[in-house]
Amino acid sequence: MPGPTERCWLFDTLAVTLARVDFLDPALADSPGARERGVRVWQPTMLDGEPGDRTFDPAMPKDPAAWLGTRLHEVDIVLKRSGMPNVDRHRGAVASIRDSAEEVVDTARQGLAWASEPWPDVDHDERGMVLGGPSPLRHD
Repeated sequence: MPGPTERCWLFDTLAVTLARVDFLDPALADSPGARERGVRVWQPTMLDGEPGDRTFDPAMPKDPAAWLGTRLHEVDIVLKRSGMPNVDRHRGAVASIRDSAEEVVDTARQGLAWASEPWPDVDHDERGMVLGGPSPLRHD
């Protein structure tokens, strides 16, 4: 699998993570839509080390890379909407995320291109994650 499968950008008080996923929902294993293959990005709400609920924005499927770029340039707004207290203390990290937005979006585009390739036959573990794939942190 070319390129990194997992990346993490650390910005003092905030982080952005991106991972390629190939997931089979065990509860839906016999359904045609049970397999998910794509890119997952950091949780917009992660308070006290716990992720918030997954959210779905109807604007995202139209152009996921542009959607992500917009969110990365509006991290302070995303944090305020999530209910994070004292967003101003993250001012430096927010600026750094904006400065790194292009790199993050380019990495996401690479992952989306990978997800668009023909899906190989793979085995999944009991959680639904791919077995025997490359090391998640390996960079080719």
